[in-house]
Amino acid sequence: MNCEQIALEELHVERFQLKEVLKILLHSIIFQRALGECRLRDVDSELFDISYVRCDSRLVEARVEEHAEAFSSAIERGARVSLAFFERRARQAAFGLFRSEERVVWERWTIPLVVVPNFAQLHRHMGGAQMPPGAHGAGRSTEADSQDEETRRRQASLEAVLRRRIEFILTVASGRREHIPPADGLGGEALWFEISTDADSWSGLDLLKQLLSSPPQLGSG
Repeated sequence: MNCEQIALEELHVERFQLKEVLKILLHSIIFQRALGECRLRDVDSELFDISYVRCDSRLVEARVEEHAEAFSSAIERGARVSLAFFERRARQAAFGLFRSEERVVWERWTIPLVVVPNFAQLHRHMGGAQMPPGAHGAGRSTEADSQDEETRRRQASLEAVLRRRIEFILTVASGRREHIPPADGLGGEALWFEISTDADSWSGLDLLKQLLSSPPQLGSG
C-alpha cells in the first residue's frame, strides 16, 4: 500500500503557543480521518480566537494532550511533527502456526514548526526597557503600550495563519480519500494513529516516561 504524504507549510510560533498550536492542528487532522462512528465536539481554543472540531473521545484527547505537552517542552528551535494513520492487518507466520498483527501506514501528515523568541522577552534582552533618568512614567507607559500592540498583532497574525491551515486540512482531507482503507481496520477501542517528532533534543524515553506517568483513559465520552 502506498502511503499518502501531506505536508503543511512551516509555522513560526512562540514557545508558549506551541502546545495549543499542536492541539488545534492534530485534533483537526485526526477528526477528518476518524472513520466509522465518531462523535464530534466543537472546541474553543484556550489561547486563540479560534474554534475547531475534534473527536469526542477521552482516548484521543488524552493522547494528543500528552504528546502536545511533551513536545512543547522538548522542541528547542524547531521540528517536524508527524501524524501517521495506520491499518491493522493480521499477519500469519511460517507454517501458519502463529498469527500476529502489523501496522501499515496509509497516510502521513507533517507539521513543520519553528520556535521564535517571545517578543516581550526579546525586547527586554535587547535593552528596550532601559530609559534615561527622569524619562520614566509617561515614557514607560508608551513603551508598554507599544509592546502590547505588537503582541496583539503577532497573535492576530498567527490566528489568521492557523485558520488557513485548518481550511487546508479540510480541503485536502475531503479531496484525497481513494487511498483510505476499509474502516474495519481502523479506530474502534484502539488508536489508529501515531504521533512523533524529529526534534534533536527529543528521545523516545522521554515519551515513555510521559505516557507511564499519565496513561490515557480508554473509551469515549
